[in-house]
Amino acid sequence: MTSTRRVAIVTGSSRGIGRDIALRLAQDGFHVVVNYQSSASRAQEVVSEIEALPATHIAGKPQDRIRAIAFKADIGRLDEGQKLLDETIAVFGRLDIVVLNAAWMVAQSIRELTEDSYLEAFNTNVKGPLFFFKSAQPYLAQAHEDQKHLVPVQEGGSPAGGSRIVTISTCLTTLSMVREDHLTYCATKGALEQITRVLAKDKAFGGKGITINTIAPGAIDTEGFRRGKDEALIDYFRAAHPEGRLGLPDDISGVVSFLASGNSKWVNGQTIRVNGALGV
Repeated sequence: MTSTRRVAIVTGSSRGIGRDIALRLAQDGFHVVVNYQSSASRAQEVVSEIEALPATHIAGKPQDRIRAIAFKADIGRLDEGQKLLDETIAVFGRLDIVVLNAAWMVAQSIRELTEDSYLEAFNTNVKGPLFFFKSAQPYLAQAHEDQKHLVPVQEGGSPAGGSRIVTISTCLTTLSMVREDHLTYCATKGALEQITRVLAKDKAFGGKGITINTIAPGAIDTEGFRRGKDEALIDYFRAAHPEGRLGLPDDISGVVSFLASGNSKWVNGQTIRVNGALGV
């Protein structure tokens, strides 16, 4: 049965920024597919948190409860990405938003670079997402059409919502503090930003009511950010922000929430740098 709620896939959402995005979209009324690659127990914890959210009412009528499923898939492998999409449609019958949060990052300069390490970064950060968007396009386009009937129409005739792709890049694609061992990470995230620009112009996406935008976070206080850094380096990043703090996952999920809403309908093809003025 097709859901009357909008449905979101959030890749890499068992922890960190992805976890916060999944919870925020659920709070906004989405059913959520919690994608993970290795931590099944943590993904299930996110599902449990989502399904514990209270039932909502619209115009005094009870709505179906927020639902979530956890699904293991490596987005860098095309067959696994397709299985993730197929499971979403099988369970919910629709897809309205894809948040591409999962990423591959290993510190390597050109001296340590191998063909295998390059391909792993490229497959996860570029190839997998691009082909996933291609496969998801018919479902996103159909969801946009369906929303014209399911969602109240705002001034100007646009639905209060719409189909969305949001990708997560990095501030390192533009900051001068980039290091030599950011080579493959920056190269692949830069490619993702260019994919955003081009697909927004593509009639199969922008022409079908599917907006695609990229968020480029700064230093966000997560397990992944802290890994391999001593306190002195973390303090350096804190001091580099005018507020004297690191970013938090909800600084990013709030922007995703905006992009998923009808208020963002004229925002398309953009890389939005959410870094607390770390880079301006």
